[in-house]
Amino acid sequence: MSEADPEYYNHLRIELLDLFPRAPKRLLDVGCGSGATSAAAKARWPGVETIGVEVVAAAAQRAATRVDRMIEGSADSLDLAAAGITGVDGVLLADVLEHLVDPWGFLQRLRAVLAPEATVVASIPNVANLWLLDELAAGRFTYAGSGLLDKTHLRFFTRQSIAALFDGAGYDVRRWERVTDGRVDDATRRRIFGVMLPVPLGGHVAGKRVDVRGVDAEAYQDLRTYVFFVVAQPRTGNPSTGSG
Repeated sequence: MSEADPEYYNHLRIELLDLFPRAPKRLLDVGCGSGATSAAAKARWPGVETIGVEVVAAAAQRAATRVDRMIEGSADSLDLAAAGITGVDGVLLADVLEHLVDPWGFLQRLRAVLAPEATVVASIPNVANLWLLDELAAGRFTYAGSGLLDKTHLRFFTRQSIAALFDGAGYDVRRWERVTDGRVDDATRRRIFGVMLPVPLGGHVAGKRVDVRGVDAEAYQDLRTYVFFVVAQPRTGNPSTGSG
């Protein structure tokens, strides 16, 4: 990935817009890329005000033609309140938090500009993916232009650490969704006489190199997960009941 790779910044994330329980009035699209998803939001929800944040200059210039307000810069250093951002009732964090130096601090600062009923929708890659565990067992941690080992990732998360991230920053996670990884299914599912056998649960799941024991149905789904989708809301009352 580089600034010369425009398609990296032009992904349309309709599946994330589908997770908003209601049409937002003011949508903050952090890491908006070239603004394709914000443009889709404006087409879906007439009257929504869109605010884009993007650190890559070329992508931000393109996004400026698609959003109502464009802020060029890093979310790590952005003072949202000083930028005049208030009353946000929808936030889109499409594969953003893993690129930040301090995603914990960012989510805490974000709360100050959110309306009480705001919805935050995030997509976050899963480092506890069984394909990646197999790669580690083979001694490989090879960065790539995109994917689980995108070379621009600074932070790595599991389902448990994602939950801790949002809890510690003062959010309640209302919904989890996932995108599964076909490479895990290829490694774990077995056929006998052309019939696909179920993965044994309550015991262990064997990848190509790694055996994971004590696996129940939910844990197996987590091993299959490529990206988690999180729908969260700012917590009322005491903003932090967990660890940051």
